[in-house]
Amino acid sequence: MPDYIPEIHPETLPGGLRLLGVEYDRVPWVSLAFLTKRGAEADPPGKGGAADWTAEFLTLGTARRNQLELARDIESRGASLNARGGWDATLVSLEGLAEDFPELLATLAEVVQTPAFLEGELPLLKERRRAELVHLLDDPRELANVTFLRLFFQGAPYGHPVDGDLKSLEAVTLADLKAFYQTQFTAQTATLVVVGMVDLDRVAAEVRRHWGGWTGGGPPSPAYTETPGSLCPPGIFLKDKPGLTQSEIRLGHLGLPRSHPDYFPLKLVNYVLGEGGFSSRLMTRIRSELGCTYGIRSHFNFRRAPGPFIISTFTPAANTALVVKEIAAVVEEVRNNGITAQELAEAQSYYVGHFPLGLETPRGLSRQVISLDLYDLGTDYLKRYCSQVKGVSLEDAARAAREHLHPEALVTLVLGPATQCAPDLEKEGPVKAVDEI
Repeated sequence: MPDYIPEIHPETLPGGLRLLGVEYDRVPWVSLAFLTKRGAEADPPGKGGAADWTAEFLTLGTARRNQLELARDIESRGASLNARGGWDATLVSLEGLAEDFPELLATLAEVVQTPAFLEGELPLLKERRRAELVHLLDDPRELANVTFLRLFFQGAPYGHPVDGDLKSLEAVTLADLKAFYQTQFTAQTATLVVVGMVDLDRVAAEVRRHWGGWTGGGPPSPAYTETPGSLCPPGIFLKDKPGLTQSEIRLGHLGLPRSHPDYFPLKLVNYVLGEGGFSSRLMTRIRSELGCTYGIRSHFNFRRAPGPFIISTFTPAANTALVVKEIAAVVEEVRNNGITAQELAEAQSYYVGHFPLGLETPRGLSRQVISLDLYDLGTDYLKRYCSQVKGVSLEDAARAAREHLHPEALVTLVLGPATQCAPDLEKEGPVKAVDEI
């Protein structure tokens, strides 16, 4: 276990907001983060991006100051303000010098508690977002990611991009953003994380002064925890992109929620399967042995509800069917035979060795605290982390692989030139065209 794991001090304020304070004395810096535990999964149907756009709108002016005045004050202190939506949470963060802590905390309270939601900002926001989305969709990798999620989740909450798409961009109104804020930004589901070189008694006093009576809106929507009732059936799906010379490939099935007791065994198994870079089984087979790609990765998206397990890679179009077949074979090998003792030890060494890197800065430590709070892991989670990683046995790993890897359930999406991909793919099974997704 790392030598330095600071204490996390929890407190619940009179208005219901939870405070998690961490005194960090290595650098004269402070990281402030407000999170409400509702994110893109709570976007209204057909209006994906509402959580993320609401977060950005908070930075565009308050009841007291416009965007320029706010930005000038923050920049004059060498501080930075960021806001974004994510899966399961929406986050507003502000960090700067520890000596400016009272002013920074007051500014964060102003941004979160009294946003202006000016009508004139919406067209400008939409214009910026439209340009960003058009640029992203010109990238085959991003297009494959978005298409796979829509295909796989069939309209379930995790099935749209966090930042929305061009269709939802036209549908979302200022009233939608105000409604998201008024409902989801509530003390019942919110936490304030303060990490930095500030005395904890001072932190508590200032937080009570600026946040103690804040209750926000509500009632919030229920937390999304369900397994989707309808998912894409297993099979091969092809989105024709005639102008490409290589295919983007995504394979996946439903994974686990973060709360599942097999989180650590499966995390280690997946490191061996496809998270471990050049040492992973998928990289060894698809790149080193077959020479079919420069990179391949598998990832379990552990969220409040079961997130997707996705394998991502790319290859020259002529190799598409071979890569799809070999990926499934590698997943089946790991599912049936587990991993070796040496592979397990290397995965454990990697995660234990990299764990302290996330504790080296106030920002990194804040991210760790946010995660443990969002998923109710306990304030002692950081102290337990390394022992839980090292406590996974070879039998635990084999059982996790057997129970949670499902090669027979893989949904396979290929984005590439159909004339080159389809004939060989059809030898692996029926190929369905993907058009308007």
